[in-house]
Amino acid sequence: RVREQLGEAGASATLRAHRETFITEDDFRRIRDAGFNAVRIPFGYWVVMGPADGEAYSGPCLEYVDRAVAWCKAYGLQAMLDLHGAPGGESGDRPCGRERRDWNWSEWRMEDSLEALKVLAKRYSGHPSVTGISVCNEPSDRLPIDVLCEFYNRACNVIREAGMPPDEVAIVLPVRSEERRVGK
Repeated sequence: RVREQLGEAGASATLRAHRETFITEDDFRRIRDAGFNAVRIPFGYWVVMGPADGEAYSGPCLEYVDRAVAWCKAYGLQAMLDLHGAPGGESGDRPCGRERRDWNWSEWRMEDSLEALKVLAKRYSGHPSVTGISVCNEPSDRLPIDVLCEFYNRACNVIREAGMPPDEVAIVLPVRSEERRVGK
């Protein structure tokens, strides 16, 4: 809708302004001053890999994650990186970057998710503030449990092989969410 109203250049400028101002260094200082010791940094796969053809997302833009992780370090906070929107979606619900009632679990591009996790793990391996990585967000209950477990196993291997050892980085494997269906 923003692209329809502002055109491509206007939408890009608006998104860039949002990314530059929505979260600031002062937020990290305030988090520390409030007595917290960690920050969850959610982002969609397009931040890491760029959007797939035909998707309306904008990226890659890992410089914003770099900045957040640097602010964590500056303020003594731990960072938990959260792949919050998987390629193709890990559900049909809004938190994964889209809302589609007709979504099917086979649309989740797990190989692309693994590649995004590999890029992240290599990029932040050894960073003193990165102490956790979540491999997805609220996977659908429509996904067969054996498929989800296989993805989790492969995701753990990718992250560890990319240089994030278990004594430095926790891997978060989210529980499945119950789809919000119309009429429930």
